[in-house]
Amino acid sequence: MAQQLIQNVVDIMDNAHSQQQQLTESMSSLTEAKQQVKFSAEQSKKCLKEHFKWLEEKALENLRSRLNELLSEVDVVTATALTPLMDCEEMLNSSISAAARIMEEGKKILGNNPNDHIEDLVKFKDNPDTRQLHSVPEIPCLADVPYLSVDNFHPDLEKKLHKLFENEGRVLERAPAQISEIEERPGSLLITWAEVDDEVEAGEFCLQYCYGRVQSNEDKNITFHTAYTGPNTFCTIRHLKTNTPYSFRVCSRPEGEEKWSIWSVPRTAHTTIPHYQWNNTTEGYSTSNEDKTATRLSEGTTRVLYSSDNSYRCGFPITFRVLDAGEKTPFDGIGLSANDEDTETLQRSNSIFVATSGSVFVDGQEMKTKLPMLTRGSAATIETEDLGNGKVRVSIEVEGKAVTFDWKVDQKADVGRLMGLGMGPASTSVCLYFGMRFSHEDWKVGVE
Repeated sequence: MAQQLIQNVVDIMDNAHSQQQQLTESMSSLTEAKQQVKFSAEQSKKCLKEHFKWLEEKALENLRSRLNELLSEVDVVTATALTPLMDCEEMLNSSISAAARIMEEGKKILGNNPNDHIEDLVKFKDNPDTRQLHSVPEIPCLADVPYLSVDNFHPDLEKKLHKLFENEGRVLERAPAQISEIEERPGSLLITWAEVDDEVEAGEFCLQYCYGRVQSNEDKNITFHTAYTGPNTFCTIRHLKTNTPYSFRVCSRPEGEEKWSIWSVPRTAHTTIPHYQWNNTTEGYSTSNEDKTATRLSEGTTRVLYSSDNSYRCGFPITFRVLDAGEKTPFDGIGLSANDEDTETLQRSNSIFVATSGSVFVDGQEMKTKLPMLTRGSAATIETEDLGNGKVRVSIEVEGKAVTFDWKVDQKADVGRLMGLGMGPASTSVCLYFGMRFSHEDWKVGVE
């Protein structure tokens, strides 16, 4: 009885310890969330102050510029209007001075016995100043002279400015686009995002990534790389190192606009699934690029080159890229197989095979549908869906042409192995080998 009670106490303590750990982790997540709110709030305030300070300076700068422009225009009109008036004033002053001289000179002549000075009378008559007495410059009418004033002050400018500034800026709780899910893939990650702003309909998205864990977009020491730009809401980032953290962010913009939205909060993830690898010990082939690329050598017997293990898992895509091509034979090509026991051919049971001619073989039987031939630059992508009970739906696409069929795979599930690789319960139970077979040299195929 006592032993049972002791065991109950131990079990309760174990549960309490587990709960304490969960609560501690929750508290850490809560602290991180609070820090994100506070940090983003401070950054937003800083951004608002900087923007409106810049806006104020620009507004004053433009107002001063407009004022100086109008003042200069007044000066130009004034100078243009005063020039002829000043010329007229000069003529009037000259004529007034001439008239004063004539009057003074005439007074002298008349007061000095003019009958005895006939020559002086003649000279006085012919004096140039005397001839100007009847020349009076024309003075313009006041209606013809500029009367400067200012106009075109918008009475509702204040209202317009108020409305304009009222709509300047917007406080967003979150960026318009947010990363919603990150799924592990062999040597890659599938990033999915979604729109969260109902007021704006995005027509284009931009996904970026960087190495390491990033908590803020304001970190100027981090260099992000653009991985995708377009209308899709998902993208697979390939050629990633396993168990290495990568950070991702996304932004959006409406169709036809140039300005992008703010970035989403960076999300950090890593893949625990190694990238696809060819077997690097198979005679007649050499591998490179971390065993992701295989090349047919001139020496060695013709045989199938398989993957290092049955690493292809149903539900994931796999792409074979023909980087170089050589001479073709009927039994050459790429495919998937439930095992790597047959090294002679992939045109056999429990395998699917795409020949270089474009023919598709399922369990050794040729299908009626034919795909484009495999040549240099070709890419053959195989996608599968586990239908249960060993049935797999297969879709093969080459250069835009595809064929889809259901395939019965004779293979048992290895759930323990999958869980050990970090695959969740939703992961496929069908694991396959991928392979290629070429009889002649120069064939080079990369897998991703």
